[in-house]
Amino acid sequence: MLTNYHTLAYIVPILRQRMMENVIVEVFSQERDQLVLRFSGMDEALIISCDRVINTLYLRPDFSRARANSVDVLSRCLDKTVTQVQMHSVDRVIMFKLKSGERLDARFFGAKANVVLVDGDEKIVDAFKCSKSLVGTKAEYRTGEIIYDVDALRSRLRAETHYGVQARLAKPQLATMGTILREEFPTLGSTLVKEVLHRAEVPSNVGAISVGEERIQAIQRALSSVLEDLAAPKPRVYAHTEGEKKGTPTAFSIIPLLHQSASTGQLFDDVHDAIRFYVSRLRSRESIDVEVRRIAGKLNQKTAKAKRTINAVVIDLKNNSRAEEYQRFGNLLMANLSNKELKAESCRLADENGEVTVPLQKELSPVQNAQRYFEKAKRARIAQQQASERLVELRASIAPAENLLKLLEDVKTREDLKKFMSEYREELEEFGIGEKSDEREQLPFRIFTVDGGFEVWAGKSSKNNDQLTLKFAKPNDLWFHARGAAGSHVILKVNTGKGEVSKKAKEQAASIAAYYSKMKNAKMVPVAMTEKKYVRKPKGAAPGSVVVEREKVIFAEPALPQVERH
Repeated sequence: MLTNYHTLAYIVPILRQRMMENVIVEVFSQERDQLVLRFSGMDEALIISCDRVINTLYLRPDFSRARANSVDVLSRCLDKTVTQVQMHSVDRVIMFKLKSGERLDARFFGAKANVVLVDGDEKIVDAFKCSKSLVGTKAEYRTGEIIYDVDALRSRLRAETHYGVQARLAKPQLATMGTILREEFPTLGSTLVKEVLHRAEVPSNVGAISVGEERIQAIQRALSSVLEDLAAPKPRVYAHTEGEKKGTPTAFSIIPLLHQSASTGQLFDDVHDAIRFYVSRLRSRESIDVEVRRIAGKLNQKTAKAKRTINAVVIDLKNNSRAEEYQRFGNLLMANLSNKELKAESCRLADENGEVTVPLQKELSPVQNAQRYFEKAKRARIAQQQASERLVELRASIAPAENLLKLLEDVKTREDLKKFMSEYREELEEFGIGEKSDEREQLPFRIFTVDGGFEVWAGKSSKNNDQLTLKFAKPNDLWFHARGAAGSHVILKVNTGKGEVSKKAKEQAASIAAYYSKMKNAKMVPVAMTEKKYVRKPKGAAPGSVVVEREKVIFAEPALPQVERH
């Protein structure tokens, strides 16, 4: 009921009393679809929300403009005096007349809500939203007068009943009472229509053909009751009293809503206090839902990625399962070195397990072919071992994510969210969620996780390399760079994992440095490793250029870990 005609009409006299003869000194926006107006001689700011869901206006005391992310709008209104505030005769428009002859119209039309500046010829000369398409067009609103004519309603119902009898088969979806009342009495709005039907004990979805004179009279009595309440408005906010949505507002109203019997109503002396309370609670709930969806989205994303990686690793395991076959080929070749067929493209050889065809490379000797199969068997075993270990890690990572997702379903309030983030802080950080992860996302580097949970940061450019090495790396962090080639500075953060940095973690960091270097396509790359305290930048050196002392060299294959953190 925020934009109900009667609600707006109730607010207008209050605004008129406070704003008349005041000068508009500031008009700006610092939130999406929200306009703020400040007036001389007033401590309160007028907030006009053109949001599709929260479409309203209210006075807010002690409102401070943000130093950043705010923009001035509707500049033609500045220094103009408000001479009158009035409600449009039949439409949901509050009009602020200015001494200049112009008028500021606040339109509360749901998704098309807007604030427009209109000149004396009813032409729009500026607009808060969609100014390009609106400027120069005429400000047009509904015409007529507000009449709650029950006789007209009765005639409409007779026409609907006649139509239903004659053409029900051709058009089975006839208008319901809720729809008919909204069309006949548009200024009531959906909430008050629902209230009228509730007081009349008429279902809102009942068709016109089922509404006889008895129900029409009940609707007439209910309508009179609602209009009497509107004559003595009292703002209130209804909220859920139990369950997962306890405390979440269900409705704002200026009259008692009997159809809100499942909710509790809190009365307010000031309508602006009531609207502020309702909007803040609604936005609080909305922000919680947004945060819960964000966390769930990240967990689902990590789980889905882990499952895709598991499928890929399973395929790799199958492809690397030929280690025993390669070993057998090598053994057979070594046991049959005198066989003249070993110089062909393939040969048939037998052992205790039977006969098998062994593919050969003709340019190699039998011993070289055997050695080639022994190397292939070794690589296959290593790859299989790594894939098996990776598979265990991936499968182990899914269960915690799914558990967190289940626990997240119980988060309904701000207190629930704080408790969840606090109790499961470490588990959430593992999935890149939390304060530390948010801070990391702001860093201008590539961030990876290697063996032991240690973070590895890689620079993205020469200047970025200097920033990483000289400002973000600590003295005992390990520093890596491909030797003899341009590339990224890579830092292994020694305080981010558990225990001592393993050989595997160092090799993975070296592989990252090799990957982000000009030698990326080489099979093996020499990578310098030292502690950051032994890296210095000479005065006047070019960006990214440093001098390294006490380095060790690791030969690494250019590669990245399975998961990049950022």
